[in-house]
Amino acid sequence: MAYTEACYFRETFEMENYFHKIIDLFAKDNVPPPVRDDFYCWLTTEKHAGEKDEALRQLWNNLTEDNSTYATPDTFRSLKEVLGKIRKRQGDTRTRFIRFWQVTAATLFVALVTTFYFTARETPLKDDLIEQYVPIGSMTRVILPDGTEVVMNATTSLLYPEQFTGEARSVYLIGEANFKVARDEKMPFVVKSNDYQVTALGTEFNMRVYPGDSILSTTLLSGSVEVRYNNIQSARILRPKEQFSYNRNTKKESISRPDLSDVTAWQRGELIFKSATLEEIIADLERKYSCTFVYTANTLKEDKYTFRFKSNTPLQVVMEIIAEVSGHIRFRIQGDKCYISPV
Repeated sequence: MAYTEACYFRETFEMENYFHKIIDLFAKDNVPPPVRDDFYCWLTTEKHAGEKDEALRQLWNNLTEDNSTYATPDTFRSLKEVLGKIRKRQGDTRTRFIRFWQVTAATLFVALVTTFYFTARETPLKDDLIEQYVPIGSMTRVILPDGTEVVMNATTSLLYPEQFTGEARSVYLIGEANFKVARDEKMPFVVKSNDYQVTALGTEFNMRVYPGDSILSTTLLSGSVEVRYNNIQSARILRPKEQFSYNRNTKKESISRPDLSDVTAWQRGELIFKSATLEEIIADLERKYSCTFVYTANTLKEDKYTFRFKSNTPLQVVMEIIAEVSGHIRFRIQGDKCYISPV
């Protein structure tokens, strides 16, 4: 019995040390973007959530102004003070707590601090910061303190202050949302994400910046916006009906004029895929349906497909169509999992 307990505690210690080493490595942000995206996916799964949560806590608690490589001392103090005040909305207490460390810490603190709006040049926010999170298969509408209307897609987080102060109305987005910005020429509206930033006055635009996606995009519906990308070193001004896309892996950019009805289809509950790989399609299906897809890496080919599904189409029907069109996969839905295998 003593031997078993000793083994258990040694394995537990080794497991916790393992998580600490992984998270510390990624906290230094010296890994390529594709690997970093895989890390985000691993960090936000429920498996070993307690151990990962504790590792993130210790990383946060061990940081000091002297050893922080993520920001200047002023930035660090502001960040730590304000993040400590973040209040969550949506979900039960445990979900909110886990969500803060697994999603916000992973994508906000660990890798994104240097692009967040806590910079030494800006006035630190003194108001409480609110995190609005939308669970899988849901959408929500939020009215910000300035009257800006935001419609948020599934698995999206939006961080914003109780009151906007300073020279800009800054918010932070992880996921996808549609913004109808209240006009205020004296205080621009700024939406920030990793490597990416959109600035507007009074306008409507759709912004998609999911952590796992290689392509970040902004579509301007009306008005005018400035898009900053590539660690916000480059900038573009968009005209109405233009969509700007940026590939984080290749660092390439493009401007197109998509069907705006397709861009906003998610707000109507519709699923529209244009020249998308099965891997990209599955990523969206996991956000739409409470289902985890299980498959091996070589199961999905790099072929691209175009699909259009009406609102409330059952996952079973969606997968039947996808399997028939692709011709090289079969699927089986069991509980909250969808197993995909080659034909």
